[in-house]
Amino acid sequence: MRNEEGAEPEAQVACRQFPVKGAIRIARRDSPLALSWISVADAEMPFSGNRYDVPGGGILYCATNLEGCYAETLARYRPSPGVIAALGLHADGYMNVGSVPADWRLRRVKTRVLCQEPLPFVDVENPRTLATLGEVLAKDLAALDIEQPLDVSLMRGRNRHVPRLVSRWAYVQQNEDGTPRYSGIRYESKLGGWECWAIFDGTPLTQAEQAAVSLEDPELVTIASMYKLTIH
Repeated sequence: MRNEEGAEPEAQVACRQFPVKGAIRIARRDSPLALSWISVADAEMPFSGNRYDVPGGGILYCATNLEGCYAETLARYRPSPGVIAALGLHADGYMNVGSVPADWRLRRVKTRVLCQEPLPFVDVENPRTLATLGEVLAKDLAALDIEQPLDVSLMRGRNRHVPRLVSRWAYVQQNEDGTPRYSGIRYESKLGGWECWAIFDGTPLTQAEQAAVSLEDPELVTIASMYKLTIH
């Protein structure tokens, strides 16, 4: 449940509307609309969980297009420079470095998510938003030993305390009648600028369509080639 917390910013933050045609998820076949939940303990760790997770709240992550989905979900399979330097992209007697097992693909589906009458999404890529929230959250940022002004580098950096702080602020904002003010966060992937969405729980969602992840998907082929991955 959301509770009002913190002062309203003096300048209105910039917002975006969720795409009318919906956004895309690469999701587990058995739970395509499962929310991401983070424990209080994990939320206190700067490198755990997802970037915009909110303790006590659920978040659904998706991207505007399928290429962005594949870029985000397959990023963890990219071989590190150390592994490439030591083994190259092929290792005799082993599955190739950068191989993605068939089980990953078979357990997932592509699904289009629609929001029913969504509220605005806070645009955390907008400099006006960052300037406003840098002032509103100054004490919290100082408590995290953040010495630079709030900017995109902090929102995309390794320390996830900062984007979670912003997401938490947006999550608890309320209108005068006590209803939520925002439906989530609009952001860009640090992997290449694909537009992504973190949808807050309580936002009514439906699936418009669902399909298997195919080896022939042009977007999958593009990302696999860019990441030097072999999809099985």
